[in-house]
Amino acid sequence: MILHRDSFGIWSLIAKRAFKAVFRKPRQREARHEIRESLSEREIAVYLHIPFCKGICTFCPYVRYPLRSNRLLREYLGALEREISLYGKLLSDLNLKVTDIHVGGGTPSLLEGKDFKRLLGALNEHFDSPDTIAIEANPEDLQRKEKVSKLVEAGVREVSLGVQSFSDGGLRKLGRRHDSSDSIRAIENLRDAGLDYLNLDLMYMLPGQELEEWTRDLERAAESGADEITCYPTLVAEHCTAYKLAKAGKLELRQPGMRTFKQMVYAAERVLPSHGYEPVEIYGYSWKDGWKYATVNYELEGPLLGFGCGACGFTGGYEYQNTCSVEEYIRALGKDELPVAGGRAVGLAERAVRYAVCRLFVCRELDLHGFKRKLGEDFEKAVGKGFSIALHLLETLGHIRRKGRKLTLSRRGLFTAHLACWSFVLNVPCRISEEFLKAPWPTEVRIP
Repeated sequence: MILHRDSFGIWSLIAKRAFKAVFRKPRQREARHEIRESLSEREIAVYLHIPFCKGICTFCPYVRYPLRSNRLLREYLGALEREISLYGKLLSDLNLKVTDIHVGGGTPSLLEGKDFKRLLGALNEHFDSPDTIAIEANPEDLQRKEKVSKLVEAGVREVSLGVQSFSDGGLRKLGRRHDSSDSIRAIENLRDAGLDYLNLDLMYMLPGQELEEWTRDLERAAESGADEITCYPTLVAEHCTAYKLAKAGKLELRQPGMRTFKQMVYAAERVLPSHGYEPVEIYGYSWKDGWKYATVNYELEGPLLGFGCGACGFTGGYEYQNTCSVEEYIRALGKDELPVAGGRAVGLAERAVRYAVCRLFVCRELDLHGFKRKLGEDFEKAVGKGFSIALHLLETLGHIRRKGRKLTLSRRGLFTAHLACWSFVLNVPCRISEEFLKAPWPTEVRIP
């Protein structure tokens, strides 16, 4: 089988029907107005996108390009600072407080400590913002102790490390540039430098992977002493290199079957807690005080300001996508224009469902009191009859448990949540990237 957007049965159909969206290219005045007026809260998160990589991984579905020159990188960072400045001026009187800053890609770990210090300085100049930052990193970029120390000194206090596998054969299948010894050295260097929190990303459902291989990866990850371990299936988006090669007959994918997929999900649920890790998401297991490298919550729930080429933001009432062209992104900021390629209004009903799905099917628990505090409405009234009926059905089937005003995901419902989650990822965010990568400034983009 191949884990593409039509592989999840009824959940693929639900994702396509339940999350229809139309993004339209806004005029500058419209984009500024919608972003400013739709911010629903005063505490916000910030996401910065670094779209450059040393090489393109076989299964990567994100907005990323090979880094051709340091000059382009410098121009890009300058444009990123200008974008932060534009937003700072636009929102200056709203008394916003930035609670979290995450940097993704691409490969943020291509940057040096001085670059992150510069970006933090730009954010601190225009927002009430922390002096620390969380980044995604590749092991091959963290082999020098000096570089790692400077990253931590510059404010990088949380790192999500793309280990993906401790099997060198598995890494080759993924098209990764590092090997398992690089991962071990990177973990040691981060710990020696005094990093506050470390998350390890692992991938399963690799082509030809056996359950025993995945279990060994889980054991090795648990022995690393990481603060969190996140486990992602190898998804095959239609715009990733793997899909294109397979379609051209140049790559045999042959991922494990659905039965093995389920076994791998429950292997993580068995192995990691046996080493002291507690589940904090359906794919995330935490060792230290429930800490998690949280980005998905902000993308689904908001408010999140997204900066950079290919970044997506969600204010709570407005979702926007920046242009996915590096050159056009730099050009737009050179003219002091927001690089928003598409935007759409998000009503209360959709926001309510996004919040509920994130809390229940990703974070494992939905507190209905917390729901009302966040959205200002009672749950049943906000989500509508259809969604409420679906939850009651899942409760009847034993996938969800209800206790007072809390809904929790049961062990039986864990795999169901995975099917719902990954079908959504492939049919919505991956499709958004795919469509916006086709043209720098599309007039209209329909999802899925």
